[in-house]
Amino acid sequence: MNSPLLELIFLSERRKDLILFLRDGPKSISDIKKNLNVGLVAILPQLKKLRENSLILKTGDIYILSPLGIAVADRMQPIINVLNLFETNYGYWGNHAVESIPEPLRKRIGELANCTFSEPPDRTRLFEPHREFVENLMKSKKISGIASIFHPLYPSLFLTFAKNGVDVSLLVTPPIYERIKEEYKAELNEFLKFENASFYVCSQKIELAYAVTDRFLSLTLPFSDGTYDHKEDLLCFDPEAIQWGEDLFAYYRKISDKITEI
Repeated sequence: MNSPLLELIFLSERRKDLILFLRDGPKSISDIKKNLNVGLVAILPQLKKLRENSLILKTGDIYILSPLGIAVADRMQPIINVLNLFETNYGYWGNHAVESIPEPLRKRIGELANCTFSEPPDRTRLFEPHREFVENLMKSKKISGIASIFHPLYPSLFLTFAKNGVDVSLLVTPPIYERIKEEYKAELNEFLKFENASFYVCSQKIELAYAVTDRFLSLTLPFSDGTYDHKEDLLCFDPEAIQWGEDLFAYYRKISDKITEI
């Protein structure tokens, strides 16, 4: 289906930038030239087209979004964030199970637009936690994590964090919980005694693994065939991405059982 409005906005980088720039409020032609780094010859035709299509208004030397322009601009940025996220790392997103992210958070996946990726471990550390992950955990004062896979280093690692006064909230699947009870019962009992430590078990299917702290978000998605990717994690340090991670934890916590004793 042809859409002249979509073509008007997205087939021109300058028109797209203009709408997003005016989203912040009225701007003079000097503001536009300076912030978008364009000359009059380049920008005036684009302003004219947007005015002709009722997306922006002009009063004297000041340009402002019309009500229609405001409605369009409010929806543009999330779409652009999603496109930037996927296009920049298409190889990753194309072969990982994005559907493993709960729908409410999947709709906001564009908030991870500025993510990077952890360095794949070398052969001598292939099954150890990623270096960047551990280094950032060590600097964090608050940690929330979801584990759909078991790593033998994690029980003692997170117990140490709790002992050091870090606020730690962990959420695991029933199989992970049973293994921890069987093999690390003493560590779990000690962990549950700390007021700054919380432990949850979620019976809903969880395939991803992740941690969010006051510093960063680390997200591990399975491959499209369901196998676990132990080589590559997404790392995000933007406040928006960290909030996304906190909301993801809150989503699962609401449907989980809190464990206070074994």
